[in-house]
Amino acid sequence: MSNKFNVIQVGLGPMGQLVTKLLITRENINLVAALDIDPNLKGKQLSDILNLPDIPEIIVESDLQTILSTNQIDVVIIATASSLEKVTPTIKQVVKVGCNVISICEELSFPLKTHPKLSEELDQLAKANNVSIVGTGINPGYLMDVLPIVLTAPCQHVDTITVTRMMNSGKRREPFQRKIGTGLTSTEFHLKINEKQITGHVGLTESIHMIIDALGLECDNIQEYPPKEILAEEKFTTSYGEVVKKGDVCGLKSTAIAQKDERDIITLDFIAYAGDHEEYDSVVVEGTQRIVQKIIGGVHGDLGTSAMVANLIPKIYYTQPGLYTMKDLPIPCNTERIWKK
Repeated sequence: MSNKFNVIQVGLGPMGQLVTKLLITRENINLVAALDIDPNLKGKQLSDILNLPDIPEIIVESDLQTILSTNQIDVVIIATASSLEKVTPTIKQVVKVGCNVISICEELSFPLKTHPKLSEELDQLAKANNVSIVGTGINPGYLMDVLPIVLTAPCQHVDTITVTRMMNSGKRREPFQRKIGTGLTSTEFHLKINEKQITGHVGLTESIHMIIDALGLECDNIQEYPPKEILAEEKFTTSYGEVVKKGDVCGLKSTAIAQKDERDIITLDFIAYAGDHEEYDSVVVEGTQRIVQKIIGGVHGDLGTSAMVANLIPKIYYTQPGLYTMKDLPIPCNTERIWKK
C-alpha cells in the first residue's frame, strides 16, 4: 500500500513559498502545516498567501511545538536563514520529537569543517532520535558540488576542477537581487558587504569542502575572495520597480579556490548580474579523461532549489539516522512517483 509523506513547511519567505507551492502539487506529499514567525502571516489562509486556488485549507501557524506534538510528521522543511547557528534551535526542536529535517540553510550543506562541534552535536542528536538531517539547494547542494563530483566518475585521474555559474540575476526574486547589491553604489556595496548587511552568495566554501571530501583530495588552503561588484553599463529598472543608474551595481562575482602546492586545484566562480548576457552552468574536469559539461541557459536557482527539497523527502525518510550532506545520500533524482511504504 502506498501512502503520502507527511510534511511541515517552516518559513514562508519568497523561497519558502516556492517550495510550498511545489509540495502542494506533489501527489506523494501531504502538507500538514505551514509556519512563519511573521505576525502579518499568522492566521492567514495559505491559499491567500500563495495566491493559488483549490489548495488545502491550511491556516499559517507560528507555534511549531504544538504542530509537532499533535501530528505524525515524517519530514520538516526549514527555509528560514542561511546561518547554521540561527537555524540550529529549530533543527533541534524538530529532531527531538523524532522528525527528519531538510533545510535550505547554505551553511548546513557541508558544516563538518566550518562548524565541526555543532555538526557532531547535530549528528549525535539525530542518531539518538532515529532521524536524519540534511542541507540542500541548487547551489550549494547540486550545481557547484554534487554535479562536479558525479562528473568525475569516468575519470581515471583528476587534476583540477573548474565550475562556473553565470546567471542573469534580473530574472530572480527581489531578495536575491538585493543580497547581491543590485542598485547600490560601489561604495555602498563594499560597506554593506563588510558590515554583513548584504551577504552576496553563501556556500562556495561549503561546496569546495564537499568536493574535497568526496574525492579525497589533499588541500593546503581554501580561499574565498570578497565579492567583486559588477556595474551597470546603462540605466535599467529591476523586476520590482527600482531604477538602477548607469555605473551602479547590477550584480557581483564571487570566487573561491582550493590550492595544493600553490596550484589551484578547484576553482568556483559564481557570477550573477542583471543584463542580456549568456546564462550557463559549466564544469570542466581536467584529468584522464577530460570532462567538459555545459548546461546552456543555466538552471533556474529558485525552481531548482524547490525541486531539490521536494525530491529529497523520500530519500531522507529512508536514510539511516544522522547528519548528512548531499554527497552522502543516494544519487539525487526526481522522486515525485516514490511513495511512503
